[in-house]
Amino acid sequence: MEKIYEDLNTIETKINKLNDFISLSLKRDKISNELKRLLQQANKVSSLMSHGHKVMQKELNNVQADCDDAMKRMRDHQTEMMDFIIEEKKRRLQKDPDTDIRKLKSHQLNVRKGKPLRDRDSDIDGATNSDIKLLGSSLLRLQLNQGTPKIRISDYKESPLVKRKLNNAAIQFLDFDVKITKQQFQSIPKYMLGRETFADINNFLELVIIKCFNEKYELLPRPRSVVLRNINDLELWKTYNDQETLVPGGYKFITSVDIARKLEKNILDRKTLNRITILRHVGVLQEYRVNQLICYIWVAHSRFNTDV
Repeated sequence: MEKIYEDLNTIETKINKLNDFISLSLKRDKISNELKRLLQQANKVSSLMSHGHKVMQKELNNVQADCDDAMKRMRDHQTEMMDFIIEEKKRRLQKDPDTDIRKLKSHQLNVRKGKPLRDRDSDIDGATNSDIKLLGSSLLRLQLNQGTPKIRISDYKESPLVKRKLNNAAIQFLDFDVKITKQQFQSIPKYMLGRETFADINNFLELVIIKCFNEKYELLPRPRSVVLRNINDLELWKTYNDQETLVPGGYKFITSVDIARKLEKNILDRKTLNRITILRHVGVLQEYRVNQLICYIWVAHSRFNTDV
């Protein structure tokens, strides 16, 4: 008897499934149209999301580029203000050379204490040429102590700093103040980029390439008498001076040997060479070979003629 009930239940279940199947079959056309409509809407939403992502990415790139440009202009304006202050003081000093030198010393003391510039303007009315140089040196020290040791190479060569060995970090030159933008990074071919990230390339540029340039052009203009204090600096100084005629046109450059020394390697590995290729692609460096020596010329702020 129980088996009969089980068979009846099984038959009833199959009948219900057949009814559902017949019901769905009758509604197949309607369901199919609904599914097609949903698929079209999904494709449309996907297309809108993709377009929105591209627009957002473009805006982010523009904001990043604008931010980098604004920071660069702020640093340039800071340097121009320092130059203007020095020139204005020179002009006043030349008009009235019989001023009390003690005012200059008072001014230098205020510089060391970090007194605002507007409060120091009235401290100096005149001084000798040597005092003007001291004033320039004080202003440069103020800039260094504020954590923004960025000046141009041309200004550095004429400043008292070129005759002194700094105990702190190396000077950073505005001539090499460059970062790769998002837009430049996205222009790099994928076969060249590999697994390198935006941060990887900028870190390599800042911590290796730019440091090599900063260290070279901090040491190169120094007088021999200053360099003699350190035997390692002396050897590098001789090498840099011997290499000055390798690249015509007065372009700033480093060599593959400089980069290898910075990385504490004997030769450049494949990964480093690929990163250098990327920097060449985005217009930061230009390769120039002299016999067996490979030079990398800084071209981010200039136009380099590859025919030289």
